[in-house]
Parts: sequence; structure tokens; C-alpha cells
Amino acid sequence: MNSNRSFEERWNYLNGTTIDLKNEWVQAFVDGEGCFQCGIGVHKNRDKTRLAITNTLEIAQNTHDVKVLESIRLFFGYLKPKYDITSLNECKKVRSVSRYIVYGDSSITDFLDKHPMFTRKNLDYLDWKDLITLKENKAYKTEKGLESMISLKKGMNTGRLMNNSLVSNSDKLNIFRWSENQDSNRDNKN
Repeated sequence: MNSNRSFEERWNYLNGTTIDLKNEWVQAFVDGEGCFQCGIGVHKNRDKTRLAITNTLEIAQNTHDVKVLESIRLFFGYLKPKYDITSLNECKKVRSVSRYIVYGDSSITDFLDKHPMFTRKNLDYLDWKDLITLKENKAYKTEKGLESMISLKKGMNTGRLMNNSLVSNSDKLNIFRWSENQDSNRDNKN
């Protein structure tokens, strides 16, 4: 069914549909498709070097379904890449995956505090929220604070899965290899 449908057919279906998001749907969609991330790294801009910390929630969808992301953007904030989602030709020209990205915004934390997720992803969200608070309190300015932030970051997402006894060492190795392959594929597409 789905794999035999053309890009145009999928795109036209959603563009002929009005999307009215409900809180529960958005909560479940973030739970299923969202990824809470924290980037901690040194960035050089001209002659200045600085520590950059970015807390993001990212939701990816096939570009033919970008209208879903646009609806979520209207619900929260920002869509990347920016292009005219009402143009089939524009949608076909961009990457196959579009992403909704929001940076540590209180609209997300307020929403998810009112509508908590019921999976392991809620633990990632709580760590992400702690990282936002640590950044706001400038914890990164001390060695102990920065170490605490890095430790929280490493324990999120696949790090949470890797740091428990529920997964065998051989499965952890397979997950790690799969994750590296995904990163490599994503880099090759960019």
C-alpha cells in the first residue's frame, strides 16, 4: 500500500486535508517521533572560541508529510528547512526528510509538563529539561557543572538504553553499530 504510492499522491493527500491537532495527539506524536537532544561543544567564530550548548526537540517526517510538521509548528514554533510547503515542486526539491526543531522553548516544557509521555522518552524529556535549567543557571561555567551536563546528555536516548542491564552486551554492540550507520547515512545525505 504505502510503498507503492508516489510522492505526489502522498503529498496531495495531506494538502487536501485540514489538520486539527489535539493535545493528546501532539503528546503521542512527540512521544513516538520526537527526539530530545543536547549539543555540547566548542564552536569557533572568527578568532573567538566559545562553548555552545543547544537543547533541541527534533521531529522528523518524510517531506511528503511536511504538512504534519507545519501543523506542529503552528502549535509550537519553527520548521527546518524553510521552504514553501504548499508547492509540490518545492517539496520534491528538498531533502527526503524534513525536521521540526524547537530550541529549549518554554512552550514545549509547559506543554509536556501538562501532558506527560508514558514511555521511556519521558525520562529523556526530564533530563532535557534539567539540562535547560542547568544551562540557564550557567552550570557549564564550573568543571563540576559541565561534567554533570555531559553525564546527563550521555544518559539520554540510546545512552539510556546502553546504560542498563536490560540489554545484553552483544545487543548493545548491534545498537551502537546501527546508530553509527544511521549517522553515516544522514551525513551522506547532507
